Amino acid sequence: MSQAEWRNWSGWVTARPEVFHRPKTEEELAGLIVKSDGPVRVAGSGHSFTPICESDGALFSLENMSGLISTDREANTARVFAGSTIRDLGPLLHEQGLGLINQGDIDRQAIAGAVGTGTHGTGKALKSISAAVVGFRLVTPSGDIINCSADENADVFHAGRVSMGSLGIMTEIELHCAPAYALEERGGRLPVADLFDTLDSLRDDNRHFEFFWFPFADDVLVKTLNISDVQPKPRKRAPDGHDGPADIAFRKLCEISRFAPFLRGRFQRQMTEQGGSRYAGDAPGRSRWSHDAFPSDRNVRFNEMEYAVPAEHGPDCVREVAEHMRSCGVNFLFPIEYRYVAADDAWLSPFFERDSVTISIHQYHKQAYAALFRGVEQIFQKYGGRPHWGKLHTLVADDLQALYPRWDDFCAVRHRLDPDAKMLNPFLRKVFGVA
Repeated sequence: MSQAEWRNWSGWVTARPEVFHRPKTEEELAGLIVKSDGPVRVAGSGHSFTPICESDGALFSLENMSGLISTDREANTARVFAGSTIRDLGPLLHEQGLGLINQGDIDRQAIAGAVGTGTHGTGKALKSISAAVVGFRLVTPSGDIINCSADENADVFHAGRVSMGSLGIMTEIELHCAPAYALEERGGRLPVADLFDTLDSLRDDNRHFEFFWFPFADDVLVKTLNISDVQPKPRKRAPDGHDGPADIAFRKLCEISRFAPFLRGRFQRQMTEQGGSRYAGDAPGRSRWSHDAFPSDRNVRFNEMEYAVPAEHGPDCVREVAEHMRSCGVNFLFPIEYRYVAADDAWLSPFFERDSVTISIHQYHKQAYAALFRGVEQIFQKYGGRPHWGKLHTLVADDLQALYPRWDDFCAVRHRLDPDAKMLNPFLRKVFGVA
């Protein structure tokens, strides 16, 4: 079927595919890929900010191929359909006594998109979602259906866990999980100087630690999550995309600051003070099952850039980013987000063979982002940063080859599976240097 236009979540990426397919089975998907003219791309929830899904050829949705297939409680693994969203998988896994080992604070992504772009949470000893993949099924551009794991089609497995859909379309993914567990959330405000004095202990003493820094504020907002044996409280979440009071208030501030940028410093200090007040006092933090504890319902739309820098350079890098954002003269309101991710072994993972800090910056979706992001990206590059594949960056093949030791190995697998570059749109052709 055709579709006039597709947009990503922020609204800045659009596609006008010739055809838009929603297959229901792996066999139907394989047949459609063979018959489709390129570029062949898959649209999950649209939560990538790069033009990774853009296609004027065939665009696929796997929304009809979602849900839990099977679990193995002894091995703590789950096999899921690739079109499942992380939000939908949480309760399904919990019913089987399992939970994802880690996840980010946004859970609207399709699991295949999260895996394919190296999406992650935070935790010094915890890896990306892609690192939890122990196997997957892939429909190749030629219509073949192959199983991939460390023991079967191993090179495709190591390349395909983070591949941006450039090798074919995943249909099923097997994930290493954890027995169901609860997390207690705590945090609060901390002066910037105190943060950097205690950063190592905050990182080492918590399963999950991150901070949010509005650059014009004197304090940061610290958040921790740790395993809890307190009975978890249920969380009632609004349907995806429905505004809560915090969304409404923050959107109003974004709109005001668009036209009154001189208020941004006051607003940032105010939001820091109010954000820390929810942790005030000595009351214990709230305990929730992991799939309820991780996500924050973010409905104020934005565009985002994120780079992973070597963990030892994280503090210097984020201080330099904050100083640049204060002095560059570009209007913005969103905070910097700072997280930890452990090294993994997926060839194009931003965390390949190095422990990392990820630093994210955001811009309200009604405001241009290029000028703000350009200056920050130069700082990320100074520290050897690698971009998140679903978030905005300007790097091309020559830049990326220097950052990834297995880049040429990945490109060889990609060319073998897709010699005609059927899976590559113009953006990905620049990423992989394909004319």
